[in-house]
Amino acid sequence: MPLQYLRHSRLIHPAGHTGAITTITFSPDGRLLASGGLDGRVCVWQLSSGKLVAVCSGKSSVLSLVWLDSEGHLVCGMADGTIASVAIGAVFLKLDGFLAHRYPVEHFAYNGTHLASGAHREVKIWARASEGECSCWSFIADLPAPRRSSYTTSCDIIATSLHWTSGASHPSVLLVTYLSHGIVAFDGRTWARIGGTSVPGRIADASLTKDGRILAVSNMLTGFELFAVKGLIEVEPLFCFRQDVARGRPLPVRFVHGDHALISGTLHGDVNLWDVYSRGKQVLTVGSMCLP
Repeated sequence: MPLQYLRHSRLIHPAGHTGAITTITFSPDGRLLASGGLDGRVCVWQLSSGKLVAVCSGKSSVLSLVWLDSEGHLVCGMADGTIASVAIGAVFLKLDGFLAHRYPVEHFAYNGTHLASGAHREVKIWARASEGECSCWSFIADLPAPRRSSYTTSCDIIATSLHWTSGASHPSVLLVTYLSHGIVAFDGRTWARIGGTSVPGRIADASLTKDGRILAVSNMLTGFELFAVKGLIEVEPLFCFRQDVARGRPLPVRFVHGDHALISGTLHGDVNLWDVYSRGKQVLTVGSMCLP
């Protein structure tokens, strides 16, 4: 029988967010949830109690978040191009940052040693240089832009997701999806381009299973598509979960529950949850806000 969801709690606090929430992420051990918003705040919540345990405030909107570990180390991507590191302890809260990109930092991927950050056309690699109260980052590489074709010459280059994976001859690989330029694989040791493949439509977001075998794509022209990943740079269409794409808005998509289910956003305050194998769907009503 497919999993069914019931509301567990509502995370809200007078000292919490004052504007729209743009990104959320669970800590690796599942105890904490971090949320970032247009108000420049990062809020960290304890899930068992619903308690707000930490708040950091900045001058720029928070667009992306990634946990480095379960010890309270968090990285934030800001609208002004800053990457900020947050360290949360029992008796301290430390924040440090640096200007990393010319564009808003919208995407992260962390593999335990290297952080990939995506900001519009820029994808950069950073190495974690310390394990102290707050992480320091050393610049490693600025990855080359994807190759243009006759169909994409006039299209802006925009990275839409980042994923660490591996292959038979490449123990470390970074997969980058682009809005109009398909999927590109980079070697995680030399940072050279391994290859790329095109995907019809416009990739707004993507999620890769932990074993790197299936890629879920939020396609602004068709809905949510699942692809089998073969040889890192080849994808084979599996099937599609239909979604309202009439308004051409980007929607997030993520694998959950050991990659057995797919969760996605909508434009009308609901969350859709699909069983990857049975393709059954559950609709979770989150709010009543609709996007125009």
